[in-house]
Amino acid sequence: MPLVRLLLELSMECESLARAEALATSLSLDAKSELVHAEPGIVIVETGADPVILASRLGLCHHVGEWMSTCSYAEVEAAASDLAVPGPIRVRSTKVGEVSVDLAAVSRRVGSVMGKGRGVDLRAPKTDIRVVFSQKAHLSRLMASVDRPAFERRKNRYLPFTYPASLHPKFARAMVNLTMARPGQRILDPFCGTGAIVAETSLCGFRALGTDFSERMIEGAERNLAHISAGAALTLCDVGAIKEKVGRVEGIATDPPYGRSTSTDGEGIPDLYSRAFRAFSEVLGKGSRVVIVVPDMDLLHFADRFRLTQKHELWVHRSLTRNFCVLERT
Repeated sequence: MPLVRLLLELSMECESLARAEALATSLSLDAKSELVHAEPGIVIVETGADPVILASRLGLCHHVGEWMSTCSYAEVEAAASDLAVPGPIRVRSTKVGEVSVDLAAVSRRVGSVMGKGRGVDLRAPKTDIRVVFSQKAHLSRLMASVDRPAFERRKNRYLPFTYPASLHPKFARAMVNLTMARPGQRILDPFCGTGAIVAETSLCGFRALGTDFSERMIEGAERNLAHISAGAALTLCDVGAIKEKVGRVEGIATDPPYGRSTSTDGEGIPDLYSRAFRAFSEVLGKGSRVVIVVPDMDLLHFADRFRLTQKHELWVHRSLTRNFCVLERT
């Protein structure tokens, strides 16, 4: 596809993670993708990636649109009048943060300006125009929306096999995308647990691989995957055996145990992480990524064959902050 500029409206639950996911996914779909502009809640990328495919891949995003204009708040109507789009049109406005804007009034005024000669259809428009207010005002033509309710339906509480503190599917999806693997490549979760990460890996079109030392977890993950029509190759094995049992992979995305005795079988966390990172280095090539969640950054001291390139903090509750980290194999 020819290069176009796309405006991505990001989730604000962990904005830095959402921005990183958007850029990583764009690059994985088109290596020529470039960041053009970023403000709170939005990024504009120049890319040849199909916007519909891009939206289908993202977890921490709301909408993907063809960028059309950026202007001051006062210039929105003038900018809208210059847009060449087919009608009938529909206009929707939104804002990031505590912005003092009457969104309904903006939608009406822009709809009046753009509807002249094109018509307005609020139910089945040919063109959906979105006006996003952040530091500036941005106008885009909606190309695709992320199916956010689908992530909610895949939450662990709605699956056959449940376990406390399971990762939300939208964050699991972001982790998979941050590996920057190419469609069809092999991505491993060596602590697969209930299967949240391997499920998103499969649904993204990668070859999903999962291992766990607990037979109960492997059986439960298989039930969950079948429930949502996702597929993965799951193997019962300790993390130290992934080289022999799984072999080379193009990326690792994982949420290891944080010290719960039922998750580590009594092994000390330092020993577990030391063995894990040694095993990761044996199955990944140079430049490949490990995307990992840790509650304590000191646990990454064991990753001596990796370089930390990204860290994104998500406060969960008083006693838990999740650090989503990206490490590259050196």
